[in-house]
Amino acid sequence: MLVALALSACAGRGGAPVGPPLQPLPEARAIVPDDADLAARDLAAAALASSRPNVARSLSQLESLDGDAAARDGAPTGLVPVAKDLAAASADDRAGYVRNTEALLQRDDLDPALRTRLEQSLADEPLRLAQARRRDAFVNSFASVFNVIAEPLGRAALSGVSAAASLGNALLGLAISKHLEDDVSTPERQALVQEKRFLAESPEAPEAPDVAERIEEDQARLARMQRDKSLRTARRAIEAGNARVALLASERALRFAPEDAEASELREEAAKMLLAERSQRTQALAVARDTGTDPAPTAAKPLAVALLDPRGDVAGEARKLLDADPEGPLADEARFSRAIALGESGHETEMWEELSDLSKDEDDEDGPNMARHAGLLLTSPDTNPYGAFLAARSQETGARLSWIFLGPLAGGARDRDLPRPVEWLIEVPAVVQIVTSLPNRLVRYPWLDPNTFGRAPQQHARAYLTRHPNGEYASAVREFLITKEIDAGNPAAAYELVKEGETDPDTVAELREKTARQVLEVAKKDRRRDLRIFLAQRAAQEFPGTEAGREAGNFVRDEVAKATPQQVRITRNFLIENPAVSGPEGLGIQPAHLDGNRANGELHPDGVVLAGGQLVELRFVAASGKDSDPPAIVRKQVSAERLARAVALLEEISIRNELLDPGNDQQPDARRDLFFERARLGLAGSPDLRPGAESDYVFKGLGDKYGLVRGRESILPVDLVLQGSLPTLGLGAFPRIRSAKPTPDAILYK
Repeated sequence: MLVALALSACAGRGGAPVGPPLQPLPEARAIVPDDADLAARDLAAAALASSRPNVARSLSQLESLDGDAAARDGAPTGLVPVAKDLAAASADDRAGYVRNTEALLQRDDLDPALRTRLEQSLADEPLRLAQARRRDAFVNSFASVFNVIAEPLGRAALSGVSAAASLGNALLGLAISKHLEDDVSTPERQALVQEKRFLAESPEAPEAPDVAERIEEDQARLARMQRDKSLRTARRAIEAGNARVALLASERALRFAPEDAEASELREEAAKMLLAERSQRTQALAVARDTGTDPAPTAAKPLAVALLDPRGDVAGEARKLLDADPEGPLADEARFSRAIALGESGHETEMWEELSDLSKDEDDEDGPNMARHAGLLLTSPDTNPYGAFLAARSQETGARLSWIFLGPLAGGARDRDLPRPVEWLIEVPAVVQIVTSLPNRLVRYPWLDPNTFGRAPQQHARAYLTRHPNGEYASAVREFLITKEIDAGNPAAAYELVKEGETDPDTVAELREKTARQVLEVAKKDRRRDLRIFLAQRAAQEFPGTEAGREAGNFVRDEVAKATPQQVRITRNFLIENPAVSGPEGLGIQPAHLDGNRANGELHPDGVVLAGGQLVELRFVAASGKDSDPPAIVRKQVSAERLARAVALLEEISIRNELLDPGNDQQPDARRDLFFERARLGLAGSPDLRPGAESDYVFKGLGDKYGLVRGRESILPVDLVLQGSLPTLGLGAFPRIRSAKPTPDAILYK
């Protein structure tokens, strides 16, 4: 019993193996082609030469040899399906190739990779793609109607809510959504493109006339839809006074519907608006008639000289001019100059009060001469960032209150491309929900994203500090920004602001710790080792007294200690799932290291690392036998041939895996590909030491990606939904038809 316990205890522990972890590279042997290989060669040559008789003769010979092999050994050559696909592809007969592919897919001896490729080739046929997209369009259209009606009925059945009211709201929403949706959906546009492709590739096909008729109908619908959208944009632009957008949109509508009356009318109206705008810009400002008075009296000369002299007393000279003649022809200019001088001397409040008083009669043609200039300084965020900051804060406060009390109607009735009164009438049923959901919004308010209502106040506040770092309002603005950055979870930005002004020492210490932690976290996430080291080193140097600073110093030491030219890792699960990579023709790892017995040295879940050059790191389970402990690392230099073979196998198997299972894909990585290319060419002996050339790519197995159980999508097109609502305390159960998933290229057709 004690012996058994001792043996089981030993079997549970790990550690690096005692013997060599890698097998020797097998000797290459000459491959002697047999008759089937020669027949396949002749078939390939005939296909490249487009010699149909030779293709048929070689294919017949290969089929005969395949039958003889199956009768003799019970194992056919496996070359016939590939040969038939090649023969059909070289025949320049699209319909024949499709028929041949369909026939091949009925065979049960196809290689999985070949079967997948043939299925993809068949699915890429233009008419099949068009039919699939039109089926998607139908499913989406039917699902949009069914789901809208099923949901209120399901809720009414369980919660006792009036079915008529719920159904009425649902039907109203459905009518609005149908009004807003495009006449030609995205799947239909995809189908239209594929049908055009079919007509261009097979104009003589029997289906061509029907396809051409369908294309003409869809093209007309698409043109009408684009014309309507352009006219809608043009009308809104004219209402907003944007002549340029209106002109462009109306001209675009005319491209889809030449000589359209409404589009022509809108274009003329937009052109007139644009001409009027240009005329106003070129029109000179009215100049006062000569009244016999000197526009530049002698008394104004000292003020003019002071304005030109950097050391001139502008405020004093302006005051003298005003005292001499408070209602003189240059009194406004004197007040304007005095206001600017006050601002430059740090009296910002007095400056803005003076400019505000000057700009009161800005719209009066007989008002003060400098009213327009004063008004521009007041309203421009560039010249008055503090005023813009106050206005933005006021708008943000209003937006917050509107959201709390009005919910989805905070910005007014939603735009549904209907007359505005009708849009407000449609929103009437939402008033009850807005009132009942008020407690819910009050509960959510403290946890809202700080940037939910924009960052305009912060932007104007930073602009003010940039222009006036020691201004009259700098302290208040800085405290506002510090509070906002802390609330937004950005202590580094808050700490930079703290360093510019006086702040509570406890706050400074807290921000130093949080900033160091933030910089360290950013460093750990960066893919480039040199940047990780640089950022962590900066955290350690700038925040030496903090816990995060000390952790950053340790992180730098660890990174430098384990630095290698590459860090391309292959996990243990990937090696187990793809034994060819770890086998004699690949990395040559001893089978005992992947058998699950930790007593003979089991690979750690981290697996193997291609560390650059011809260096391979094998990571074994630690002596404790726990996967959670850091692995024991054994480094081995392999031959250039071994590395080239392993890399080639790794790439080939990864491509094959993705072809057979899209969920088993490997993401692109340019630096990994560059390293692999050098390895295949035998150039890895001189590693690329540039920091930017290092790749940290990881080849993961399905077990790493999905765990023990891989989720699968139901084959049924319907889901049963259980739904509850806290604001209304309602409960509902109803079926929902799943809409068709958009294809990866759908964004190109929107």
